Amino acid sequence: GDRVALIGPNGVGKSMLLHLLTGRKQPDEGRIDWGTNVTIGYYDQEQRELNPSHTVLEELWSAFPHLEEVRIRTVLGNFLFSGEGVLKRISSLSGGEKARVALAKLMLLQANVLILDEPPNHLDLVSKEVLEAALLDYEGTLLFISHDRYFLNKLAERVLELTPDGVVEYLGNYDDYVEKKRELAAIEAE
Repeated sequence: GDRVALIGPNGVGKSMLLHLLTGRKQPDEGRIDWGTNVTIGYYDQEQRELNPSHTVLEELWSAFPHLEEVRIRTVLGNFLFSGEGVLKRISSLSGGEKARVALAKLMLLQANVLILDEPPNHLDLVSKEVLEAALLDYEGTLLFISHDRYFLNKLAERVLELTPDGVVEYLGNYDDYVEKKRELAAIEAE
């Protein structure tokens, strides 16, 4: 049930860490062990896992063929796809629409851990609001990377700062993190 933001400078390895955690890359050393009954859902900001030749409806139905069409249409409706919109090809969708399809698939997966790589990137305002609402309702564990301060403040309950020297944990959202960094800098200056 934790909502954890992973932040740090570009190039420090945030996305690589997510790739390691999701098994998309293998570690050079050591191993990653997840707990029993952990189901991971991964959101890739590039939506590489979407099939461009599918319609929106086909994309979800091919991933979840056991679900009834009405259930899939209901989920798509929650992500602002209705009527003829579900028959649009993935290849013709905007970045925000593709993101909403990917998020709808994640919600149907019913994973208890969501790992999100910069989910607000390329999203229009409406898509961001849909994403935030879905993630605020989500009851599982959330680990995400974002450079969007508003998004970080809205969703994070803890912040992990990844640096070349390791990881430092801060309780609270992004504003709490910034305030704690100021306090630490003032103490160090004294």
